[in-house]
Amino acid sequence: MIKKLLLSIALTLLVTLNCFAIALNQYGHITDDIHQENLKYSTENGIYTIRCDGHAFEGNSFFRTASGYLTLITIEDNVPSILHLYDNNGKLLFKNTYNKIINISLSDNGEYAAFFDGKEIVVLKSEATAIQQYPGSIIFAVDNLGHPACYNAEKSTITYKSDSATINENPHNILFWKQKPVICTRNSLCLFSQGKLIPLYTSKKTLFEMKIINSELYFVEREEQDDLFEFTLYHFENTNIISQLGKVQLNLAETKTHQAIIAPLDYGSIVNPFNIGNSYAEIQQYGGSPYLHPGVDFLGYDYENVYAVKPGYIKAILTTGGSAYWRIGISNENISSESEGYLYAHLNQTSIPYMVGDQVQVGNVLGTLYPWGYYDFTHIHFARITCSGSTWNGNWWTTDNPLPDVINFTDSTPPVFENAYGSNLFAFRTENGTYLDPDNLMGEIDIIAKCHDIANSTWRIDVWDMRFKLHPASNPNSTIYERFSFSWDMPLDTYISGSFDNMVLYTLYSRDGTCYSIGDYTNREYYHIITNSDGDSVITQYDQDENLDTSQFPDGQYILEVIARDCSMNEASAFMNVTFDNVSADETETIENVIQTIYPNPFNPDIHGTMCISLYCTDITKEPQIHIYNARGQQIKTFLAEKPVDRYAEIYWNGSGSQNIPLPNGIYFLAVVQEQEISHLGKIIILR
Repeated sequence: MIKKLLLSIALTLLVTLNCFAIALNQYGHITDDIHQENLKYSTENGIYTIRCDGHAFEGNSFFRTASGYLTLITIEDNVPSILHLYDNNGKLLFKNTYNKIINISLSDNGEYAAFFDGKEIVVLKSEATAIQQYPGSIIFAVDNLGHPACYNAEKSTITYKSDSATINENPHNILFWKQKPVICTRNSLCLFSQGKLIPLYTSKKTLFEMKIINSELYFVEREEQDDLFEFTLYHFENTNIISQLGKVQLNLAETKTHQAIIAPLDYGSIVNPFNIGNSYAEIQQYGGSPYLHPGVDFLGYDYENVYAVKPGYIKAILTTGGSAYWRIGISNENISSESEGYLYAHLNQTSIPYMVGDQVQVGNVLGTLYPWGYYDFTHIHFARITCSGSTWNGNWWTTDNPLPDVINFTDSTPPVFENAYGSNLFAFRTENGTYLDPDNLMGEIDIIAKCHDIANSTWRIDVWDMRFKLHPASNPNSTIYERFSFSWDMPLDTYISGSFDNMVLYTLYSRDGTCYSIGDYTNREYYHIITNSDGDSVITQYDQDENLDTSQFPDGQYILEVIARDCSMNEASAFMNVTFDNVSADETETIENVIQTIYPNPFNPDIHGTMCISLYCTDITKEPQIHIYNARGQQIKTFLAEKPVDRYAEIYWNGSGSQNIPLPNGIYFLAVVQEQEISHLGKIIILR
């Protein structure tokens, strides 16, 4: 009888785990199929639309609540987000715009939604009958009655209802388990009860992630071993029973396998100055959210032949967006487990002579290029990818930058540096976004370099890698500091979720109103935060916290050198004189008429109405002017700032020119002018 009972329990557990499919993905995150939704995302008449359960909702993010549905429209992190609440019949109950919607989440029962708006935690009841605001941060969770548990970084405390407790480690997650908050730090899980933190589990390894699934607690432990991470998944049943469910390993140093290949166009040419239109991991933005380009675009002509660069087996022939987006995915091996291969996109469907399962040889014609029709940009989108399965459905990763491995590609033009900030070659910025005078640098700073490459075409593309050095001004031939910044060679998950891409994008690129990176058909501006690196080639979320600490160097004059290389290893260097002055940090002279904020930016006059430009004025007896210029340098608008109050002045602009005619989309520049001298520059993006 006991054996039958144990067998029944074991089978029940096995069935439960199989039904929920709780496991680790290849990157160490907990996955399950409980909360999968059958959603259809689209843009209809210029409106982001989500279709589910026979309803059409406005938004590009979706949550199911206890009373209906919640959607968001989120374009960029510095553009206000719009939140919608709908009932079960698809009727709109509530709509509001917030400057920020950070870490939105639902209570376990789905009755409440909560997010951090940049200042407070906002809690909404799902049927839109109540809105509450609480002091808090981005680390929080909300219980089934709408009460948030949150972390106060300034006080190093956890607060829930009227209880508060000091915590020694910074938490990275809070969840509710059995009606009580569970706090996950780097090395411990703690239960918060009656104002006390009760240890549940501690480890010398890193606690990477935790999730509540079907009221059960799961967590992942991460251990670093040489050049790999090992992730272990656990099920926390109670304080005495912790079950290990599985392990995965992620190789950090060998996430890519460079190999010599020939170009996918003009097969058989020995050397060829192929025209490149977009480079690997280059920032792109064509109307929607920014992303990193997951491949290399070889420019060609309409209906030009495309060739296989390596023998393999066709695993996919599909389109991701109509006639122009037909593509072939070819695996190097005929296996169902994960394998590496190549992607060839933007082919004419009727030119593809193959079926999924066919074998191809190097040099075989795969099809012809689809006539792009825009900006003379007919091209083959080419990438090295990995995927698994007997067939591939588009959920692949790109592994690395294939262009350096194309042995018949030639390019003799080195990268080009441009001024990043006014007349300064580089820009220097504090963590809170204030731009600094290069002759008076102090504390921890970010360095921004603007750089691009040209590869046999008129299109600006990005570079292969960057690094920087510091030389004493008194001895320019010596180097006192050198750091590798990053290489555009990381794996990208654009075809899956984009979460990793976003982290990499905002590590590589500056996106504020002054140094705004963008890549589309007409604007290509690449501002690189070269100090966002710990010096290795692996980009993680912690690289964004890196900077150059000027206080670690003696005060004085230095020469900053930034070096960029392209995929043909052509190298360019740029130099700028800077001064470190940490001794007089408390007596810093404020730069006159500094632009404090430009908000919102990018700016949509049809949505936002007006933009606010705020100034800090050192001389309150003088009224500064704001001049706005278009990309051609033509002055199109002039404002006179209001009399400063407590040294601050604000100007509001509706996006119109001097004749009150709305200005078209594009990049505009503003200058603070006083007594015919420009003291500060800024950049505005108009996106309607």
